[in-house]
Amino acid sequence: MLDPCVISYNAIITGYAKCSRPNEALSLFRELQVKSLKPTDVTMLSVLSCCALLGALDLGKWMHEYVKKNGLDKNIKVSTALIDMYAKCGSLEDAICVFENMCIRDTPAWSAMIVAYATHGKGYKAIETFEEMRKAGVQPDEITFLGLLYACSHNGLVDEGWRFFSSMSDKYSIIPGIKHYGCMVDLLGRTGNLDEAYKFIDELPIKPTPILWRTLLAACSSHGDVELGKRVIERIFELDDSHGGDYVILSNLCARAGRWEDVDFLRKLMNDRGVVKVPGCSSIEMDNVVHEFFSGDGVNTISTSLHKALDELMKELKMVGYVPDTSLVFHAEMGEAEKEISLRYHSEKLAIGYGLLNTPPGSTIRVVKNLRVCGDCHSAAKHISQIFDRQIILRDVQRFHHFRNGKCSCGDFW
Repeated sequence: MLDPCVISYNAIITGYAKCSRPNEALSLFRELQVKSLKPTDVTMLSVLSCCALLGALDLGKWMHEYVKKNGLDKNIKVSTALIDMYAKCGSLEDAICVFENMCIRDTPAWSAMIVAYATHGKGYKAIETFEEMRKAGVQPDEITFLGLLYACSHNGLVDEGWRFFSSMSDKYSIIPGIKHYGCMVDLLGRTGNLDEAYKFIDELPIKPTPILWRTLLAACSSHGDVELGKRVIERIFELDDSHGGDYVILSNLCARAGRWEDVDFLRKLMNDRGVVKVPGCSSIEMDNVVHEFFSGDGVNTISTSLHKALDELMKELKMVGYVPDTSLVFHAEMGEAEKEISLRYHSEKLAIGYGLLNTPPGSTIRVVKNLRVCGDCHSAAKHISQIFDRQIILRDVQRFHHFRNGKCSCGDFW
């Protein structure tokens, strides 16, 4: 186009945002500014969602100021997007502030706040907010109940979860969707009700998706149930046998149980089917630049200042009680020293180490990971928060972990 207008820019920016390509969307937003085109609420909705995807809090705060400057801060949809952005960037306090300053709150706004509390481990606060929503006469929707069920799942509230799930159709005439079923499977699985979760999926009124079975497979891994795990993966393979994470979860479960023949079989199956494991990736924002780290970076490369700092950091952690959990490295041929090195260069530790080196003492370190945080990195982050008197906020694929004074907001239940 020779002279694209703001509507044209909005179309492409929105397209990039919906396709999870935030950097391209933000680049176009900057181009729009250079051309002195005035953004609309549609522009800002997409741009804020991109900040949320990246977990880029500083950039998100700048966007918030930009929203105010352009008179869009009173738009209820934009305010709701700000709540979502702040929550996904790890600043629950800012999300609450936006919510409390809203003159009018509709269903999406209440739902965004409930989801924010849920993903930050504030399950009871999410339920309390739902009660306030009801008193305000605002009707809940599907997203509201996703937040409530998620809150119950990550706080082990089985009875409350069943109550909310039943009330969807009984009280509010909302038909549960696949994500609501997934939350219930997660809730049952996390609390050790594995057989009940299996039966729940098997008796669904709709055809189960691979994600439902994967949720149960993860629970089997957490609770060490190899036999049920093998039954579950058979159900997954009936629907999709191309997801590397499925093989890895069951392989690790079998390895912990010392069933190395099953481990070898699964690895061979992965090779035969050409299935590849998704590498762990963690990112951290510095001066509006997002830096990415991949698990294993530095294992076989020349040592850098970051790797040297990480080596020294691990020595300090050991002095205060940190013990590397080498049982999480499932390679029988590896020695203990090799396993420790493998753990040391997990993406979460690389990102946190980079944050320690490049931020002022006492400042908060915010990290975003593409997969579930591993148990060893979770333990290390608790020790780091205590030694350096730092708050570390880590967003993984499931929830937020707030590390402070040697403890995590999840209570080690994630």
